[in-house]
Amino acid sequence: MGFIKKNLVFTIIVFVCIMAFAAGAYLALAESGKIDQAKQKITSAESQLKSMRFADPAPTQENVEASAENVSELEAELRKIREDLEQGARISTSTDGISVMASIQQFISRYQREAAALTDIDGESVEIIVPDDFAFGFEQYLDEARMLDDENLIPVLDKQRQILSYLLDKLYGAEPESILSVEREVLELKAEGTGSAKGFAINSAITSKVSGAIDTLAFRLTFTGYTDSLRRLLNDLAKFDFPIVVRSIEVERPSGISTTAKVPANNNLDAFFGVFDGGSNSEAEVPEEAQKPVISENISTFTVVLEFIEIALPAQSAGDNV
Repeated sequence: MGFIKKNLVFTIIVFVCIMAFAAGAYLALAESGKIDQAKQKITSAESQLKSMRFADPAPTQENVEASAENVSELEAELRKIREDLEQGARISTSTDGISVMASIQQFISRYQREAAALTDIDGESVEIIVPDDFAFGFEQYLDEARMLDDENLIPVLDKQRQILSYLLDKLYGAEPESILSVEREVLELKAEGTGSAKGFAINSAITSKVSGAIDTLAFRLTFTGYTDSLRRLLNDLAKFDFPIVVRSIEVERPSGISTTAKVPANNNLDAFFGVFDGGSNSEAEVPEEAQKPVISENISTFTVVLEFIEIALPAQSAGDNV
C-alpha cells in the first residue's frame, strides 16, 4: 500500500494499461470468433457452389433453357390431355324426362333390330345373338316408361344412353358372335335409396375417378367371339374419339378357365389415369406382339370394363396450372 501511495500516478497508469489490455484481448477474441463464423459460412457457400457446379443437371444457361423448353412441352401436353377429356362436353343432354325415356325406348329398339340385321363389309348378313327382351343396360325401362323424380339424374341417364350408343356401334363393328350383357352404373337406384345391387359398380381399385377433379361413368360389356372381335373393339376405342378408357379385360376360355388381362397404355391419357389410381408407369413397354390376345381358334367370352372420363376442374384453375 505504501508503494501505491508513493507512486499513485504510476499505479494508475499501470492499472489503466491492464484494463486496456483486457478490453483489447476481449475484443480480439470476439472478432476472432466472428472471423471463424464468417470463414465457416464462406466454406459452406463454396461447398454449395461446388455441388451446384457439378450437379446433374448443372444450373448452366443451356440447362436452364432446356428446362424452360421442357416445361413448355409439359404444359402443351397438359392442355392436350384436358382437350381430350373435354370431348365429353360435346354430348348434349336433355332435362326433359319424357323425351329421355322415349330416347331410351328408341335406343333399345334400334340395337335389337340392328343385332338381327347387321351386315359385314362385304354386305353379308352377320347376326349378333342377344338375349330375348335385351335392353342393353336399361332393363328397368324395357316394359314401361318409368319416370324419374330427380331432375339431376335425367341428363345423366341421357348421357349414359349416348355413351352406350357409341360403345355398341364399336362393338357391333367388331362383329362378335353374341352379346351376353351390357351394364352401366344405375345411378337412379342409388338416388332412390334402393342400393346398387341391381346395378354395375366399378371396382374402386381401378376407377379413374378423383373427387373434385375427374368424374367418370362406368360400363361393362360381356360378349362372345374370336380374338379378332376383341382386337377390333380395342383398336377402335384406342382412337379416342370419345374420352373412354379401358380399365380391365377378362377372358373366359371354352375350358372354363378365366384370365384377367392388364390393359396396355394405348395413349397418354391411359398412363395419365394410371397415376391417379395408384398404378405404376415404370413398367417396360410390352412388345406389340405380346399385347395381342392369344385365343384364336375357339369362341371365348370377353368382359370389358370401360370408363367415360370427364374433367371436373374449373377452366380457370386449369389455366392457372399451365
